[in-house]
Amino acid sequence: MKDYEVEKARKDLVDGGTVSSVSPSLLTEIFDTFEDAVVVADISRCMVYVNSAAERLFGYSKNELYGEKTKMLYADESDFSEQGRKRFNAASKIAAENYRVSYRRADGELFFGLTTGSAMRTPDGEVVGFIGIIRPARSADQSLDTLQKVHNITSDIRLSHDSKIESLLRLSLDHFGLKIAIISSISGSNYTVEHCVDLQGELEPLVTFDLSGTYCIHTLSENKPVGFHFASKSEIKDHPCYKNFKLESYIGAPIRLSGQLYGTINFSSPLPAEPFCKDDYILMELLSDTVSYLLYKKQSEEDLERLARVDELTGLLNRRATQERLNQLIEQSARSAQNLSILSIDIDHFKNINDQWGHAAGDLALATFAGLASGLGRKTDFCGRIGGEEFLFVLPGTGLEDSQEFGNNLRKHLAESPINLDSGESITLSVSAGLAMLEDGESLESLLARADKAMYKAKQEGRDRVCRASHNNRVN
Repeated sequence: MKDYEVEKARKDLVDGGTVSSVSPSLLTEIFDTFEDAVVVADISRCMVYVNSAAERLFGYSKNELYGEKTKMLYADESDFSEQGRKRFNAASKIAAENYRVSYRRADGELFFGLTTGSAMRTPDGEVVGFIGIIRPARSADQSLDTLQKVHNITSDIRLSHDSKIESLLRLSLDHFGLKIAIISSISGSNYTVEHCVDLQGELEPLVTFDLSGTYCIHTLSENKPVGFHFASKSEIKDHPCYKNFKLESYIGAPIRLSGQLYGTINFSSPLPAEPFCKDDYILMELLSDTVSYLLYKKQSEEDLERLARVDELTGLLNRRATQERLNQLIEQSARSAQNLSILSIDIDHFKNINDQWGHAAGDLALATFAGLASGLGRKTDFCGRIGGEEFLFVLPGTGLEDSQEFGNNLRKHLAESPINLDSGESITLSVSAGLAMLEDGESLESLLARADKAMYKAKQEGRDRVCRASHNNRVN
């Protein structure tokens, strides 16, 4: 709370003459929505008002505090006395200022509080009471350090996007003192864990939950950072997430990507936490924006990479990407001793299509072939465009007989699927294909060369057929 806000609140309270004469409803109207704890005391330092945030911070109810001296909130009685001598007395001339002091909660737990304290005076200068605005110093002390570390992580060019996200999650868990960090994606009622750090080792990425069974439903409902530091003693004690997972503490914020809801970033623990304060919610907004930027940048780079690897006309992998993927499969096949076959495919008489019907018809023929070939394959198979009218179909885990059957099935489907042109004419495609199966110790270059040689043999023998490559007789 800013000093001028304290002064305005002080003026609103003391214009009536004395603090004790102020209506409780007025105090509630002024302070109960504050995120920081507010304690108002009379001239004898007996509490006459605390807001809801103070109840949450100290763990006492208002009725337990009213009429009691503020001494019960201090961890050390000497601090109570020192603050009384310094600022909370009738002769005090100190204006509102920030200081730190150790406090004690109802359960005995100690914490440092960043406090803005001031005497409250009437217009003629008479001290009629005191006001203190308190927030946990953990957040005040650690937030700047955490913000600096967030900057260091995001600006480290040595880290990948995923490494940056994991580092941010671990940093935030340490900051909040919680156990579980999640970045979720949300689609309809499905909540999917995209990234996570679980210090208990129980949660894994790609697990899906019903959104209504997560605390994030409250975050999305409020469309802003939301936190619960002690769920079983809050209004969400009957929520399915508490009943099913017994998560006592949670803080989360929505993540938006290009203006659309992506999901949430959230942190939780089966143990209660210190009450969350304004700085914590500001940090959550910053983390949400930072993760949104990292996700957007990763998505943009993946899109660019995909475009660099995909043939624009057919949507298939281009030559470079096809050979990279095939090389990976060759290494995998060598490790697992599984078959790997390829078909080097050339569309027959493709130049005649361009010459007779134009390049638009040629493009249509290429796109039609690509769609039909891809549709015939299994999920593990793939087809790439090597260049012009040349394609490579890769069949992992497949021997010669099954691969030849696939090639002939492709020829059959092409013969049964004429391409209708705008002119009213139609084109029926046929292909010449060379089939080769990977041999022990064979390189990418050797495998492709054998398949290409078999493809040219198919052309020489009259096209519209599949020919098998001869064995590789090279000396290893």
